[in-house]
Amino acid sequence: MPRRYLPRFYLQGFAEPDPPPGEDRAVWVYRAPIGEWKRTAPEPAPGGGRHFNEVEGEVAEEGRELDEAQQALEADAARIFRERLPARDPLAPEERGLLASFFALLAVRLSPRFAGIDRGEAMAGARTLASVLAEMGWVFWEAGPPGHFISSSSPFLVAFPSREEELFANVDIHSPSAEVTLPLAAGLALHATWKRRGEIWRRASEDALLELNGRTCQRARHFLVSPRPSVPG
Repeated sequence: MPRRYLPRFYLQGFAEPDPPPGEDRAVWVYRAPIGEWKRTAPEPAPGGGRHFNEVEGEVAEEGRELDEAQQALEADAARIFRERLPARDPLAPEERGLLASFFALLAVRLSPRFAGIDRGEAMAGARTLASVLAEMGWVFWEAGPPGHFISSSSPFLVAFPSREEELFANVDIHSPSAEVTLPLAAGLALHATWKRRGEIWRRASEDALLELNGRTCQRARHFLVSPRPSVPG
């Protein structure tokens, strides 16, 4: 089976809300070599050629192990995405831990530097990142129509808004100003921060949409994916 950039249930969270009459829901995909948005099925059609969500090239052993680790979490992560996050209730510790592991595996699997990391280091890095994410406070930004979040072939981003990286040589995700952003669906994005604890849900302003979607574009090496042929904000 071809290796995928994004899990199936996650990608479907960015499908268009209102497909044309008689058609299934699709996503809009932007790839730089094409230079325009294309309406595409989230799942590949039999005999339809390479799908945008399929990774080119042979799957290395370390990639396969991380893929399998993430696939083992997908059913539970999908349930939390579908049932728990829309309820806006505090997450149970085991739910938070599972999501942190799922997010960390997504980050490591899709890192631009992944090809140069050996299997043991990659798995250890995913476990360490998961433990850090579980400690951070989580803000869930909600986007209402006509606004929406986009995703990409590498949607997990660590940012340092106060630009501490210019002041300290060894700045990392433990730094007080470090933030993690990750779009979760067209209407929801994660913002992890050390400035709070627990979870909170907030309505995304136009400025928040601009910032979060801009960060997603930063890491998009292969494609952007959106419910509409646009990047709002």
